[in-house]
Amino acid sequence: MTMDETPERALPAWDSAEIDALFSSRETAEACRFLLKRREDPPTMDEWIERSREVFGKGNVHTQRRLREVRDHFKVDSYRREGDGKWVYRLEGWSETPASDAGKISPKLQAEVFTVKGRFCAMCGAGPKDARLQIDHIVPRSWGGETELENLEPLCQAHNNGKRAFFKSLNPYGDALGQAINRTNPWERIGELLKAFADKGEATPAELIQIVARDTHKGDPKKRLRELRFVLGWDIAPHRVKENGVTAVTYELRAWKPWPAEGAPEAVKAYERERKRRKGTED
Repeated sequence: MTMDETPERALPAWDSAEIDALFSSRETAEACRFLLKRREDPPTMDEWIERSREVFGKGNVHTQRRLREVRDHFKVDSYRREGDGKWVYRLEGWSETPASDAGKISPKLQAEVFTVKGRFCAMCGAGPKDARLQIDHIVPRSWGGETELENLEPLCQAHNNGKRAFFKSLNPYGDALGQAINRTNPWERIGELLKAFADKGEATPAELIQIVARDTHKGDPKKRLRELRFVLGWDIAPHRVKENGVTAVTYELRAWKPWPAEGAPEAVKAYERERKRRKGTED
């Protein structure tokens, strides 16, 4: 070890009293213990919910959130398990961001956001003369969003409160959204969301696909779905159900293929180049 290096901080034992001091919620502390105890055999979300039922007699949307809250102090990686493909959660080590700073937006970062992204609401365009501006996480921290420039934007207080209420209504889907929304491109974000719902034996609500797509003004989630089907070879079936005069659209993922080695964006570009070449030859 060199003079510039420091020893890695040892993780606490799963039954250590240190864990209780870290978390105000007993359920979050229990989630931390569960992850520590299962480091060599990372559990699924369903296993954690079952564990919570055993200890606290309940298991619901808030129970899922408690597992994610462990990230306030520890680095928790989620990935698909070989064999059954289920998502598992492995506690890797201490978080690089102290709990007291988790999610906190420093004055320097606030200034950077206003300088780079403008002093106006990203939703309605209101400026400081018209409304009180606040810095908001584009992807909520509870879904894995980071406190960094790329994930922050100015919002007026009214739209920030409205967005907070809207995202709160999506908490039942928070785990699936968190697995998908931080992927690097819209095809993978949509695809991983479809996979998360397929793992639960459910179809994906269309409105959630629009949320995770996070595409540019030139993007189109429906076009990305078509490309997943016809370019990448996924089997996706749309469903329409009309209740009380309202039509609900969902997408059922029946089968999928691994992401191409060159990445989904390059695979789609190559397909489009070949399609244009063939069309030019036919003309």
